[in-house]
Amino acid sequence: MKRLDWLAGLAILCIGLPASAGDAFRFSAPITVQQTAAFVQLPLPVSAYAHSLQSGLQDLRIIDARGERVPFTVLMPRARHLKTTEQQRDATLYALPAKPPAGDAWPSPVEVIVENGRVRVKLSGTAELGTTGAMLPVGRPPGWLFDLGERAPQSLSPQLLRLLWSGPTEFSASFDYGMSDDLRTWRSGGSGQLMALASAAGPLTQPNVVLPSEPGRFIRLIWTGTDAVPTLIGAKVIFRQPRSVALDAPSDLQFAPSPEPQGKRAFDEISKRALHFDLGGALPLAQINLQLAPGTHVTPARLQGRTHVDEPWRDLTHSVFYRLERGATVSTSPPVPLQATVRYVRVIPDERAALLDATQTRLAVQAQLAHVVFAMQGQAPFTLLAGAVNTAPSALPAATLIPDLENERARFGKATLGGWNAVAAVVRQAEAEKRQAELRPWLLWTVLLAGVAGLGFMVWRLARGAAT
Repeated sequence: MKRLDWLAGLAILCIGLPASAGDAFRFSAPITVQQTAAFVQLPLPVSAYAHSLQSGLQDLRIIDARGERVPFTVLMPRARHLKTTEQQRDATLYALPAKPPAGDAWPSPVEVIVENGRVRVKLSGTAELGTTGAMLPVGRPPGWLFDLGERAPQSLSPQLLRLLWSGPTEFSASFDYGMSDDLRTWRSGGSGQLMALASAAGPLTQPNVVLPSEPGRFIRLIWTGTDAVPTLIGAKVIFRQPRSVALDAPSDLQFAPSPEPQGKRAFDEISKRALHFDLGGALPLAQINLQLAPGTHVTPARLQGRTHVDEPWRDLTHSVFYRLERGATVSTSPPVPLQATVRYVRVIPDERAALLDATQTRLAVQAQLAHVVFAMQGQAPFTLLAGAVNTAPSALPAATLIPDLENERARFGKATLGGWNAVAAVVRQAEAEKRQAELRPWLLWTVLLAGVAGLGFMVWRLARGAAT
């Protein structure tokens, strides 16, 4: 019986090993107050997300020089809650006539007539309009003229010209475009790339012509290669307007490729073609883009993301990224809007596209990083703690800490965060617990085998006693 009591005690010890380090903060960073006030605002850098071990930054805490808690709240950027309304209207398009001899002006398929202060567009010659508003092209037109329509004074400027086509299902077509208000004086707008590809994830298209702030009324798009160009059937002028002013600008960040970390999951075949990026922490992203190597590159790609290395990859978006060089003019693809919180991103080029240059490709993101606002109470200096696995959230609701938040914002003080330090005692305890966790299965198997051996010995003793 004494042997059984000893085995039972050892089993309880193995199962009930302590795990108190999960409740302690593993990292600390000093807070430098640059401008004092009743409430001080501390922008959180990427490093704060990297050292936080709970989602939503729930394991942050602020203490003063005596180790006493300092009340604080976490404010998400107001820009994150803004929604951009998109308005669109039809643009009229006209097929351009044949390319003129070198040095001659490109003939226009339409004329501009001003009558009583109103601008009217009239077809040149005997050209006719199709049912979609486009002039019926003869053969394959070398380009198109788009009439964006009249703009009222103080009205929004269009941001995009979105093209519609009937085919082919797959193409890649580059273009140059110019802008004019009167069809007589033209200024360069830049270059771009239209693309359509069929893929297992669905059609991959890039239909947009990105316009500058004041594009003019007319856009003249000229194909720079006519081997595979779309058959245009219409165009939309896109106006985007935020519902309110974005008061908290997102942070612009760049990341170089990094090796994909090894988790419990084995690397898949896609990893061989993909570029992997570690953002340093689970960041709330607002938009994403690729900065490609110098030269001309067109890369249709899928972007996948995850928060932890042991999670499966999930699709974030797919788009066409490009960098076009024509002499001194360089055109790049617009950023892709994205609402996702991830730490790891991988970019998977289409199988029909070239691999990305890992030495020069960069991932450019806009992240909506949070701010911490704390009450200026207690004894300076202040410290930000992070890295507790099981601790309860310490942040207060904003309305509880700051009764009149909107009016108080203008009076916030300013602070910055210093470098992070590991809390040695907590790290040692966490490492010890990790070793104990690794040993726990072996100890349990030892107890089990010892128990089986003990029971066998007792049965043998009983059987021997009965025999005698």
